[in-house]
Amino acid sequence: MLKIVIFGCIGGLLPDILRLIKSRYRNRLPKYVKNLNFLLGVILLAGIGGMAAWILGAQGPKEALAYGFAAPELFSKLVAQRVKEVERGEVIFKLREWWAS
Repeated sequence: MLKIVIFGCIGGLLPDILRLIKSRYRNRLPKYVKNLNFLLGVILLAGIGGMAAWILGAQGPKEALAYGFAAPELFSKLVAQRVKEVERGEVIFKLREWWAS
């Protein structure tokens, strides 16, 4: 079971790893990588990935990676979309509305 959770956590890290790989030809890492909020977010998303693999009962490492990747990726996309809408002034961010969407 621990193996499944670990693979889920690795899956949760994949979106950020892929973003860093996309910027591999830049001379420097993006500034946000050194930000404490980014690091805490990465840890949170890895934890969500591990929990998703455990709760959904992944049967093997490949399935755990998939669950681990999908859960935080969906979560981070939802949050990022809402933050962009708020920054543009399109909506007023309310927790209940976000949770219901």
